[in-house]
Amino acid sequence: MGELIEERGGTFSYSNAGTNTLTQVETSPAVLYSVHVSHQGGSVGFLQIYNNGTADAGAGTPDVVFAINSGTAAAGTPSMMAYRDVDLGAAGMGFNGGLSYLWAAGATGTTAHGVNANLTIVYRGTAT
Repeated sequence: MGELIEERGGTFSYSNAGTNTLTQVETSPAVLYSVHVSHQGGSVGFLQIYNNGTADAGAGTPDVVFAINSGTAAAGTPSMMAYRDVDLGAAGMGFNGGLSYLWAAGATGTTAHGVNANLTIVYRGTAT
């Protein structure tokens, strides 16, 4: 008979402007299943995902980056909520060091994006 695996994790929701430090989602190894991110800014935003379980660690190079287009029309007037849904399938994507992210103005680096992002991360922690 198989061993019961404890479910740790679920959905992590965030709504805030970017910061220059990582936001910690899970400190133990984790599997990322899906991400939904949206914002209504005038410039593209980048959700940087890190194989890292500590928010105070240096950002370094992200393991994966999702670009989110801006939601503005001419002259920077918000016209729609720009969004992106990323489904990583039934197996998901493993992060053996934990799971952290940064909402930033660039694909790399820690320049904070000045516009709020709405973020939902569906994951499962693997530690018991």
